[in-house]
Amino acid sequence: MKKVILTLFAVALATFSYSQNNDQLTILNKYIVANNAGTEEAFSQFIKETYEPELYTRTDLKAHIEFYTMISKDFGQLKLIVYEKIEDTPLRLVVYLIKEEESLLNKNIDPTEILMVEFDFNERNPKFLNRALGLSALACELKK
Repeated sequence: MKKVILTLFAVALATFSYSQNNDQLTILNKYIVANNAGTEEAFSQFIKETYEPELYTRTDLKAHIEFYTMISKDFGQLKLIVYEKIEDTPLRLVVYLIKEEESLLNKNIDPTEILMVEFDFNERNPKFLNRALGLSALACELKK
């Protein structure tokens, strides 16, 4: 009986972790797709689909779209695969992304060419972001 309960608990935990991780990857992929499109429409759709509804209603959409567009122009097309995962918890994900033409095997990429992306997920509904993305070149983060 103990084995059955432990097995059920382990399966439930793994399923819960997978679904949370899947939500995180979905939002990450939506950001990369929006960045690679680089259009106002793409960023507007990203914000609408991923910002927690209350955050969405109080957000200055124009300012957020301008910021995301600036980052898209600075970094260009991003690789669809994460270069390095820095933090991965149920409510937070921090990753490094690199330009599409860079090799994932290259460990000597200039920090000004690596985009650090921070996601903070809503505790009540991890399918949404709790705040806007944190975006910066790795070089800027290293100077802090």
